Amino acid sequence: MAFPLLLALLTPFSWHGFWSLWRQSLIGLYAWPPALWVTLVLAVNLVAALAVRWPFQNERWQQEYWLAFASLVFIPATIAIGDIGWIDSTIKPRPSPSAMLLWINNGMLIACILLGIFWVYRMKRLRWFALALMMAQVWLLVWASLAAGVALTGNWV
Repeated sequence: MAFPLLLALLTPFSWHGFWSLWRQSLIGLYAWPPALWVTLVLAVNLVAALAVRWPFQNERWQQEYWLAFASLVFIPATIAIGDIGWIDSTIKPRPSPSAMLLWINNGMLIACILLGIFWVYRMKRLRWFALALMMAQVWLLVWASLAAGVALTGNWV
């Protein structure tokens, strides 16, 4: 089990591939009309949560609440996983995707959702802001995970 992980970590990382996947994940936020509406609703929801009750005041904001932003780390990590396991779709026969990297890709999405549930529960008096923040983070990660999953499987749309 440790050997495939070590082998995947030694695979060359390409900044060009990383930025290509990053760009594709951001295009997904607005290229498809329903996705654009969801993106706009989530952005308005986050701005409204900030405007109604500013969370960064000393009596409301606790020091550990900054860890709610840690889920943002999953986005570049997911894209990096997609870059490491990138399968060229022009190669025939197409190689099989790495099951471990697919599990890691899906696991990061599940971990982000679970962390979101935890922080919404934990941030009392700021739950609207926490929910708006977590929904935006999960939405960004869904598109990053989709771009990484397409790169990992080689099934480009």
